Amino acid sequence: MRSVICALALLALPTSALADDFSILRGTVPTYKWSGYYGGGQVGYSNSVIKFGTAASSQLSFLLRGLAIEQDEQISSWNVMGTHTASSAGFGGFVGYNMEWENIIFGVEANYNHVSISQSASSSLTRSFSDSGGLPPGHNFLYTVTVGGEASMHISDIATFRARAGVEEGIFLPYVFGGLALGRASTSDTATLFYTYQDFPDSETPPLTPIPSGSVGPNASSNAQNNTIAYGVATGLGVDVGLLPNVFVRGELEYIYFAPLNGIQASVMSARVGAGLKF
Repeated sequence: MRSVICALALLALPTSALADDFSILRGTVPTYKWSGYYGGGQVGYSNSVIKFGTAASSQLSFLLRGLAIEQDEQISSWNVMGTHTASSAGFGGFVGYNMEWENIIFGVEANYNHVSISQSASSSLTRSFSDSGGLPPGHNFLYTVTVGGEASMHISDIATFRARAGVEEGIFLPYVFGGLALGRASTSDTATLFYTYQDFPDSETPPLTPIPSGSVGPNASSNAQNNTIAYGVATGLGVDVGLLPNVFVRGELEYIYFAPLNGIQASVMSARVGAGLKF
């Protein structure tokens, strides 16, 4: 009788429920449904490293165009302004789509954050060197060159377009991602140039008459670009945590490397928390 009752009870259960139960025991079906469309909002904090070192390079090249000392000494490539950091709080949102394959989750996501990352730099560098380029035979100029630079960068919006991959662990979905990054940025830079020269002729008989000493500058050149698109790559990792059947929270770390813009290169590291809905 006991066996009959158990058999009837099993037959009374929906077939799909039994299949799901046994599949879960085998570990082949996710225990939380991540597939489908989703979206949400987030807040975070970003820290950036901005390399201004050769930001004034193009302006220096313009001021030194056609001069032998630029060809010989590559003055426009001098690292004048160094590296600085800046930070900002931010907020934004995300939308995406997930696909499930057993307990592996693949997806694509668009992620936007509004930030206010600003930094500026100014410095100068003086070097002396001997160069005979472009001079009559036997003449050698001792140059003393002072290069000055000022530069600034402001990043206000960052968007990333990512591919994601994760492994479901119960209600947890740890994931990694990578993709394209776009930033809206404004930059400016100014270069100043001043140099003196003095002739030291070779010892010859009869003696060579020194070319008169002189100076050039100070001369300046500036450039500015507003609301320009900076291109980069984004990578990072995070974890989504399912709270309700269609509600989840997340935390993530993201690193973005932007290609140099107007001679200024920026990278941004961000930490965020957010909440989302699955549709």
